[in-house]
Order: sequence, then C-alpha cells, then structure tokens
Amino acid sequence: MLKKSNILALVGGGILPIFSENKITIWDDHQGIVISQIRLNSNIIKVKIREDVIIDILETLNNPHGILSISYNINDLYIAFPNSKYKGRVDINNYVISKNNFNKAEPKSIPAHESNIAYITINNQGTLLATASDKGTLIRLFNILKGEKIIELRRGAKNAIINCLAFDINSEFIGCTSDSFTVHIFDIHEINKLLEQNEEKSQSNTNNDNKKEKEKVKNVKPVKINERSFAKYKVQDEKSFIGFCQKNTIIILTPDGKYQKATFDVKSGGNCKKIEENFIKIENN
Repeated sequence: MLKKSNILALVGGGILPIFSENKITIWDDHQGIVISQIRLNSNIIKVKIREDVIIDILETLNNPHGILSISYNINDLYIAFPNSKYKGRVDINNYVISKNNFNKAEPKSIPAHESNIAYITINNQGTLLATASDKGTLIRLFNILKGEKIIELRRGAKNAIINCLAFDINSEFIGCTSDSFTVHIFDIHEINKLLEQNEEKSQSNTNNDNKKEKEKVKNVKPVKINERSFAKYKVQDEKSFIGFCQKNTIIILTPDGKYQKATFDVKSGGNCKKIEENFIKIENN
C-alpha cells in the first residue's frame, strides 16, 4: 500500500494467482482498476513502494526472502540491501530527490554481521538502519548518514530466526519477532538525542569561532540506552510480524490471517497487554 492511500502494489501468488508472479500491478482500490503494470524477467519476491521513484535492478547475494528496505523521507531515498559479494555486509544507496533532478549520492557499505543477513529495516526518518543476522541473537542499529554502529540490542542468548523488525513512526521503539514465540520491544528514544548531539558536534566543528555552540556540546549529558528488551509479548505462532499503530500499541500478524493488538507501558515496559484478537477476513469476488 502507498502510505494511507487507495493505491496498492500487487503480485500474483498461491495456487490460482489472479495476477502474474513476475509482474507488479499498480491497483487503484477506490476505482477498482489497474493503473499500471511493470513486468520483470523473474518471479517477484518482495515489493517496496513510494510515490516518486521506481528503482529497478540491484544485485545482492542469494536472497530468497527478498531482504530489502527503503526510506520514506521526502528529499532523500535510502535503499538498504545485502551486498552482492560478502555475507553480513549491507549496502546503502542514497538518492537525492528534487523537482528536476534525481542524483545518486555516495553509496555506503556496512559490515553489519559475520554471518548472513536475515532482516534489515530503515526508520521513517531515514536516519537509522536496523539489522539482524541468521543467528538472531543481536539487533544492530547504525547511523545511516555516517555508516557507523550505534548499539547492539540483545534479543536472546539462543539462536532464532528473525521474522520482522519494525520502528515506530517516531523511532522511539523498535519491535522484533522471531520463531522464539516472543515479541521483543526495545526502548531506543535516547538514540534520537544521540543523533541530535552528533549533529550539534558537526555544526560546532564547522563553526569553530562559535564559542556558545562549543560550550553547548561540551555540557551535553551522556546518553544511556538499555540493550535488553523493554517490553515483551507472547505469541502462539513461530512466524509473526509486528507493526506499531500508536506510540504504545503494537499489531501482530500471523500467516493464518490472525491479528492481535496489544499495548505496553511506555515508561515502565514489562509484559504487553492484549486488547484485541481476530481474523482478517478476505473474500474472493
């Protein structure tokens, strides 16, 4: 879906697919019509959509799950995907977008993990990259602008398959689902302060004569980020996906069409409280 609009990107699948499996169909659900179609040479695994550009071909390592993430900020487009040669490395392409130009900035390549990449996601602001490997014990957060690691978040001691990573809209929390039957939510709101401090330091270094800016940076308080999960939620399906619909509310989806909605205390964390559970009804016309 394109944001909260009626525009959908559809790809065929299942036993009797309505649409082709190697074609992206742009569908207007309000009018009930096909707007456009993009045909590719092979079957499509995953689609990411935004309103201003189309990105065609990016080479990666063997990528059966379509590991890919894009940013949605207006003036810049960041695309993160597994490197084509080295396992554990994530490439980030940056495109600067204006009315008349679409220019590619200097790309980055981040050695994120020693083993294969299992999941990556970019936050809504295009400032943070979260990665997980096929070991599933750690989630690493990187500053996209600098390509530097900020922190490691510890999901657990035992290996697990990471199914989903998702930031909330303000990048204050990040959720993680895995085959361990536990949803982990990490409190990362202090990272926003850290990014602001780094920006202030950069401005201070640029304006060497500005004594007030130097003094402001000098008196900044240290940022503390808890590496352990802040809140947890138990699920019954080993493959689940997470999203945030409000600051303290998560939605969990499972392949059988079930969804659960739960809330957590944004100050003290702890166990999430389930407030709704139901099945998504899909009717064939």
